[in-house]
Amino acid sequence: MFYTVELVLKSYMPRQLEPGMWFITKLNPGTRKEYTEIWALDKTPSQPLEEFITIYGAPVEPYLIYDEQVIAEPHEIGWWDSGPDYEDLRDIELKDINFILEEYDGYVDIQIDEWDFAHEEELNPIIYAEKVTLCIPGTYDEDDDDEWEDEGDDEGDDDDDEYDEGKDPFFDHMDDDSWK
Repeated sequence: MFYTVELVLKSYMPRQLEPGMWFITKLNPGTRKEYTEIWALDKTPSQPLEEFITIYGAPVEPYLIYDEQVIAEPHEIGWWDSGPDYEDLRDIELKDINFILEEYDGYVDIQIDEWDFAHEEELNPIIYAEKVTLCIPGTYDEDDDDEWEDEGDDEGDDDDDEYDEGKDPFFDHMDDDSWK
């Protein structure tokens, strides 16, 4: 089961800059085409830390949040499910993060434990190889499953008619006490 949560980027102050750190850049600010892009350092910059952060801002880390609760931390965000037409999961990439931020305003679906959610009303992600699985919101909506089930129904079927106890042979013998 997948559930929609919010991808939030939280800034932090590092002791030093390292390759792979994420930063935010606003493109086309003040226009209708304004959007945010996340990019990663590919090498350690030659500038001092303070100077680099003054120009580019502090690095950010991704968190998955639901109802003010952290569902997944940066080290757990990792698998990308491209949908039912693909067999394998792959590591999430910055292009996926940017797509989520631009097209879905930071909302993404995370795979959760269906039993916990149904019985304990807890949102517990399924962790596979120390990572959670994410996909585009609505990729695995349960409404889609209902459509598949409905396609096999004939319009002339009486499956949806009200149940009549008098017509069921199971109830015919219930008038006597032999079932006790």
